[in-house]
Amino acid sequence: MIQSFFYTSENKNLYIYDDQSRLSMLAHPELKKTSEKLTDVNSYYVKKYAYLKAHGFFTKSKPTEFAVLEESIVEDNIKNIKQVVFEVTDSCNLSCTYCAFGELYDGYDERISKKIDTHKAIHLLKFIFNHKPKKKNDKLSISFYGGEPLLNMTFIEQIVELSKELNLTKQFDLEYTMTTNTTLLHKYMDFLVANNFRLLISLDGNEKCHSYRTFKKDNENSFQKVIENLDRLQKDYPDYFLKNISFNAVLHDRNTIKEIYEFIYTRYNKIPRVSELNTRHIRPCNKDRFNSMYHSVADSDSEFRKVNSELARLTHKNSLSYIELTNYLKYISINYYISNIRELLYSIEKQLPTSTCTPFSKKVLLTNRNKLLPCERIDYRYSMGKVDEDIEFNIPEITQQYNFYYKHIQKFCQTCYAYKYCGSCLFHIENIDKANEEGFVCQYHQNQKDFENSLRNIFTFLEKYPQDYAEIVKNVVIE
Repeated sequence: MIQSFFYTSENKNLYIYDDQSRLSMLAHPELKKTSEKLTDVNSYYVKKYAYLKAHGFFTKSKPTEFAVLEESIVEDNIKNIKQVVFEVTDSCNLSCTYCAFGELYDGYDERISKKIDTHKAIHLLKFIFNHKPKKKNDKLSISFYGGEPLLNMTFIEQIVELSKELNLTKQFDLEYTMTTNTTLLHKYMDFLVANNFRLLISLDGNEKCHSYRTFKKDNENSFQKVIENLDRLQKDYPDYFLKNISFNAVLHDRNTIKEIYEFIYTRYNKIPRVSELNTRHIRPCNKDRFNSMYHSVADSDSEFRKVNSELARLTHKNSLSYIELTNYLKYISINYYISNIRELLYSIEKQLPTSTCTPFSKKVLLTNRNKLLPCERIDYRYSMGKVDEDIEFNIPEITQQYNFYYKHIQKFCQTCYAYKYCGSCLFHIENIDKANEEGFVCQYHQNQKDFENSLRNIFTFLEKYPQDYAEIVKNVVIE
């Protein structure tokens, strides 16, 4: 069972953490000696220990009560879709070695150069406009995903035109987004700018860093074409570039976070998001190849921040330590109640196990095989509907499936010190379909020692950057 415990930062400052009160606070070493029932302890701390114990500290927490997913939640999410993502095509003009749809991995539909069914995509778009309540300036994002989306520009143009027509009555705040490798940007730049597309650019750094991203036709590095198009976009549309362009880099054995930041920030004055290689569904025959390519973001980021450079300062909020502190303050600490004040009215907090989004609460993805999924980051076999003559969401079946997972993962959450916010998605847990079988484990489970290490890192970082506390609470926790 989860219980209160002491931990120290790297600076040897002693803290106590209590799960039930969501409280971490500085503690005197005498208090720890009292808890260990040592003799010759200052009487003040004996009384303080007794007071804390009388108010719930140092006792095992009550078993956590978890909620279940209700059909009404799924139904409401579908009626209020915030983002629709179209898998425009599974074709791509690049052959990136580490691509999640490439030869390293399983877990996706076979790539057969298939474009999305325009009729079915329009059917889904009309469904969303018909069911989403009319709220002026309520945002609706329409996103295009691939493959390389620009290989099916006719479809994109049709959807943009239709969405504007449908929006004449609803008056949503429409937003168009796309992830692109940029190699075809020169052909469609004017259209994308005219429709204020937000573009996420795949760029792994300088030419050497980018060398896994090669053209399919000749295996040549795509770097020069990408840079040529980006430079042109920045020159011709500087304001658009400033507001609408962001970058994603993938970390591997040919780059480092330092190299990624240095190149992209120096050339484009942008701080990219950095992702690791996908660690799920690796084909057994490719394990060795994957292991040779995989590099940890945590390790690379830590190495980069050993030198207190100007670029390290500029990217401070992108550091894993800053993100971990943010998540701790927002979801685990007592500051949680600032933005969830109603929870104070109840003696028991109930939440769904893990950090999985409820189905379709953030988006809906339509694949080029007419499958409906709640996200593009999960295995396509977890399809939760399809588009045919009708839009088919089997809400009872979806709810039942989620509750099956929740029911069987709870036994791990009950003893997990990170249960309030583990950051993990059900569909990323290995063998989740076998959660009811003996031998199943959750690889994200944190025991007391694991959680102590997490808190040690978080509070060591906070001691070094105390000003981050007020900034995070003001700008993130208070929403």
